[in-house]
Amino acid sequence: MQFIFDPIKDELNVSKHGISLDQASVVFNHPNKITLTSVREGEDRLVDITLVEIHGVVLVLVYVIRGEDTVRPISLRRASRAERTLYANSTQVNKS
Repeated sequence: MQFIFDPIKDELNVSKHGISLDQASVVFNHPNKITLTSVREGEDRLVDITLVEIHGVVLVLVYVIRGEDTVRPISLRRASRAERTLYANSTQVNKS
């Protein structure tokens, strides 16, 4: 998969969340992620949540798939408390 994003959007994401959209593949390719769907402005968006061990934080990637091999990251940020809880509960269920 290739990742394509607007450089201005990336600057805004870094300014707001401290993480570059260039790191989206770390979350997208993580084997233990959970994926949710979200419809916003008539567009089907995917939301991946995973613990990134190298950073020691749970990250959230919001993106859309364009065509067969293109991911357009919309946002990459640290997970909220509710998202961390959702991820923790999901991974505990999957370990059972």
